[in-house]
Amino acid sequence: GILNKVFHNITDTHVAHHLFSTMPHYHAMEATKAIRPILGEYYQFDPTPVAKATWREAKECIYVEPEDNKGVFWYNNKF
Repeated sequence: GILNKVFHNITDTHVAHHLFSTMPHYHAMEATKAIRPILGEYYQFDPTPVAKATWREAKECIYVEPEDNKGVFWYNNKF
């Protein structure tokens, strides 16, 4: 949507941003395309529009929790 463009595609390139936080935003799309095949099944993307996702998060209270300090994180529901 329009906010994604205003914020330099951060919703589409968030994984690349976290892997390469000093990378200029204008290389984020290119980097995202390059890392998807490398990460394979570990690359996660939720195509839900931001307004709908925000409502879902507020309603369902989804959060991420570590599993026994193994570096693995799982989505859980607070309720």
